[in-house]
Amino acid sequence: MQQYMNKIQSTVLFKGFMISEVQQALGCLQGTIKDFAKKDVIFKQEEYLDSAGIILQGNVLLCKENRSGMRFIFSELESGEIIGETALRLEQEPSGYEAVAGSACRVLFIKINKIVRPGQATCHLRSRIIENMLTLLLENNRSMVQKLDLVSHKSLRERIIHYLSLQAQKNNSPVFEIPFSRNDLADYLTVDRSALSRELQRMAQDGLIRFTRNQFELLEIDYELQW
Repeated sequence: MQQYMNKIQSTVLFKGFMISEVQQALGCLQGTIKDFAKKDVIFKQEEYLDSAGIILQGNVLLCKENRSGMRFIFSELESGEIIGETALRLEQEPSGYEAVAGSACRVLFIKINKIVRPGQATCHLRSRIIENMLTLLLENNRSMVQKLDLVSHKSLRERIIHYLSLQAQKNNSPVFEIPFSRNDLADYLTVDRSALSRELQRMAQDGLIRFTRNQFELLEIDYELQW
């Protein structure tokens, strides 16, 4: 675990902590590392969680399945981000979503209920961790707002442009690689996979984009505009 200390220290949860304090906190929170292969289910949406996870390597897809069995992806998290924030709740409830390894990944799980639930053993760093948890919840809320912005676009082309522009902004370059397969991208955009493939081809023919598998280049799209 020592090799990941700098990454763990850089997460929102341990912002402002010294390495020695991170080590103390992980001792209190019984930190354990688990590895997952691509497409492994990390936890299910009906599962009750007592641990949150810090992604140390790889990426994780957060998914939800509706009553008709249709699956959609509402977020993609990368190294340094946190999954399983429902473990922060005082009252135990199902997670409400499924976490799936988008690639081979390594996750550090911490017993976060030892901080938030009365009667649990805690350490002297408790108040600072709780303060950082509030920041984490605000960041998660911002991510949900971004997804709502995306699905508010009525046309498929607008959704694609919105998503690709955000990826270009994130990489600060018109050339970038997306973390999704075509099926996963269709699930994320909540569109049909065949319709997505056809529209990408049309956009390439119209000179808007160039792509090969997961590699994209924006040609006639100003990705610096706020979508």
